[in-house]
Amino acid sequence: MIPFAAEIHIRSRMQRHFNLWVPLAVLWILLFPLVLLLLPILMIGCLVVRIAPFRAIATLWGILTSMADTELAIEFTDRSFSMHLY
Repeated sequence: MIPFAAEIHIRSRMQRHFNLWVPLAVLWILLFPLVLLLLPILMIGCLVVRIAPFRAIATLWGILTSMADTELAIEFTDRSFSMHLY
C-alpha cells in the first residue's frame, strides 16, 4: 500500500518542537494527472534503452508501495529531524 500520511518532527536543543502531519493522499491525487501525461514518455524511453516498460513500471510501483512504515531520523548537534510515513 502506498503511504497516505507523513508525520514530521523537528526538534531543537533549545526545547523547541515542531510537529507536522502531511496528508500524502492529497499529493497522490494531485500527481495522478501528471503521471498519466508522463507515462507515454516513460514507455518510449524504456523502449529506446531496451528495458521492458511494464517491468520498469512494476519496479517503480514496488518501490513506492514499500515506502509505507518507513522512518527517517537525522540528528545534528543542535537539532533533529524525523519523519514517519504511514
